[in-house]
Amino acid sequence: MRIYVFMLLLCLSGVRSVDAIAVADLVVAESSPTQVTAYADFDWDFVYNYKGSSAVAVDDYWLITAAHVADDGGSGALTIHGEVYTQMQRVYHPTADLALVRYDKALPGFYPRATQTPLGSEVVLVGFGRAGDVVSTRFQAYFTETETTHSTKRWGTNRIDQNVTYNTTLPIVATSQGFQISISRDRSNENPTDYEAGCNVYDSGCGLFLNEGGVWKLAGHMIVREGTSATEFINNGAVSLAFYSNWIDDVLTNTDSDEDGLPDHFEASYGGGSDMTASEDWDGDGQSNLQEWLADTIPTDGASVFELLSDSTPSVLHFSSSASREYQVQFRTNLVSGSWIETNAWSLGDAGSSIRSGATNDSIRFNRMGVRIP
Repeated sequence: MRIYVFMLLLCLSGVRSVDAIAVADLVVAESSPTQVTAYADFDWDFVYNYKGSSAVAVDDYWLITAAHVADDGGSGALTIHGEVYTQMQRVYHPTADLALVRYDKALPGFYPRATQTPLGSEVVLVGFGRAGDVVSTRFQAYFTETETTHSTKRWGTNRIDQNVTYNTTLPIVATSQGFQISISRDRSNENPTDYEAGCNVYDSGCGLFLNEGGVWKLAGHMIVREGTSATEFINNGAVSLAFYSNWIDDVLTNTDSDEDGLPDHFEASYGGGSDMTASEDWDGDGQSNLQEWLADTIPTDGASVFELLSDSTPSVLHFSSSASREYQVQFRTNLVSGSWIETNAWSLGDAGSSIRSGATNDSIRFNRMGVRIP
């Protein structure tokens, strides 16, 4: 006789890169911009070395970076002033090379976002990519990559050249609205900046900052470099945050001010002014408010619950699901010893309910469905 016990457990799981800042004045580039009078009020502390590339704080709990950086391997954890910050969530824009990354506690600070990207404006670049140099000849100017190592924070300046839409296919498919910055030291009519710079590999996600009304604001992040050869590059392309302001605002409403795992918007939607705590089970369905958030179910409706549905069989697991959550079948043959074994990759569910296959090649097998926020 075969016995199958179906168990549900809520699980929370946790390039193309552009290289480091290439600038003519290497000594200045490796020092904080505050060492230069013109940028004395610019604080570069909230640009971070994220997954070996670059990312910028845009809210108490959130970094912004290139999607092709955020989807790289690794935990995404940051160590800031000796304290570990754990990556909790990644949210990808549906079309642009743009991602937001949420952490488990408030970051030391963040930058406001620019509302526009005016052509001809000077921007300050800050990133962790490979170092390089700016070369000026009689006929052209370009920047190079002079090192294979990276992860030293560097800065330089450039000027917004033109608005551009970038279409990329590797390693992700993306159509991004943004702007271009071009090396222009040899063309007087292009008005080069004092610390003319370009971005190299691992500067993807690095910040481009605009002084708007006396306040340094984040105008965009780097996604691509373009060149005339494999070693000589003439411009960089950036995602312009001004084009994605509404999407960013929508995502940032997930901020968790009291750090209990429940985003503010979730508590506001269902709390009704009451103090919603993560551990309570408001609707008495056996799942806590935190588990309801992780599964994208309604914490005030006992019928909205993450569960196996009645028509499930040992080989076909039918369960309630959300199109914004990922699911995985796991199994073990002994509940006392051993560990849960993953049977398939995490994959997005369907709205309402989903079906996954469960193996039946053991006399006794315990299956469980896991759910997580992508």
